[in-house]
Amino acid sequence: DHCKTCTCENALSSSSSSSSQPLPPPLPPPVYSFHKRVLPPNLTSFSSPKGQTLFLQSLQSLHANSYFPLSEQFINQSDPAYCGITTLCMICNAMCIDPNIRWKGGWRWFGDEDFMLDLCCLEKERVKRVGVCMEEFVMLGRCHGVRIDMKRPDTFCNGSSSGGDNGTREERRNDLDQFRKDVIQMVQNPPSPMTNNHAIAANTTTTPNGGYLVVSFERASLSQTGGGHFSPIAAYHPQTDSVLVLDVARFKYSPYWVSLADLYESMKPTDESTGLSRGWFLLYPPPIDTKGIVEKIVGSGGGGYEGPVNVTEGKRSAECVPLVGTGDICPMGEIKKKYCSVNLKQKQRLRRLEEDVEEEEEI
Repeated sequence: DHCKTCTCENALSSSSSSSSQPLPPPLPPPVYSFHKRVLPPNLTSFSSPKGQTLFLQSLQSLHANSYFPLSEQFINQSDPAYCGITTLCMICNAMCIDPNIRWKGGWRWFGDEDFMLDLCCLEKERVKRVGVCMEEFVMLGRCHGVRIDMKRPDTFCNGSSSGGDNGTREERRNDLDQFRKDVIQMVQNPPSPMTNNHAIAANTTTTPNGGYLVVSFERASLSQTGGGHFSPIAAYHPQTDSVLVLDVARFKYSPYWVSLADLYESMKPTDESTGLSRGWFLLYPPPIDTKGIVEKIVGSGGGGYEGPVNVTEGKRSAECVPLVGTGDICPMGEIKKKYCSVNLKQKQRLRRLEEDVEEEEEI
């Protein structure tokens, strides 16, 4: 569950952590300058007439429910190597996760990638130079409360899922059919804490079953320029067996449709940083308190999932919520308090100080 750079409680020893290793060389200066890249002919631009038709048909068949919450938070990566961090930032906002820390002013929001890396055991400069691998993506997501299943093509997994699907423990192959099933499941079922078929305002804590799907693939396999890349999948078109990729490198490629089989093959090349293939992720939000949220899942006559509607604003005193970049204890929520040793070490230091004060008082 931990990558080689993780400094968390159950991670590998600090001697094997990349934070103790020299930084890789910075990216070389560019030889040429570009204003975007031409989309290869094997891909279909989302905004083209054909791309629009694919989307309309996908929407009508209820295979584009994930598009709307994702498009509301669709951002451009602020650094060429930030695709994984940007994707995760986008997912956290689409899941309405409260970071419990202020981005700017009084707003608690995953405002940018640097926000996600604040007080993180992943070095910001290292990420800027080489990005993140799949294991690091999982680690960072879990630190922020996201429940993640990671899969690689042509490997095996059991039937259980951290998404709470109560699956059996039978072994199944992560083949093309399984990838297709995961895509369909996710694009049809974005996070939803309710299970009934009408709007409800609940006052309980529940575990959402819906989620989002993110791919990590090799660009060259899709005739694109560049190396490994992360981006979320927003829709599926059954007739052409293709998916809509919301490419977070918006400066380079706009969203596009790609054959599901081609995308699956693009995850197979070996990632030199891990010696393993790339793959895909199923991301689920943490269990949430549904008080103040109205989730609308209409019946068969209403057209499908209608999305969450906030009815409270989580108002708190700004003095009680630290601003990003201030303080030395990570306030990202209970899961990170238990998971991350950066925070654990700070708590131990404070505990020792309290014990010292108590001893002085006894003397």
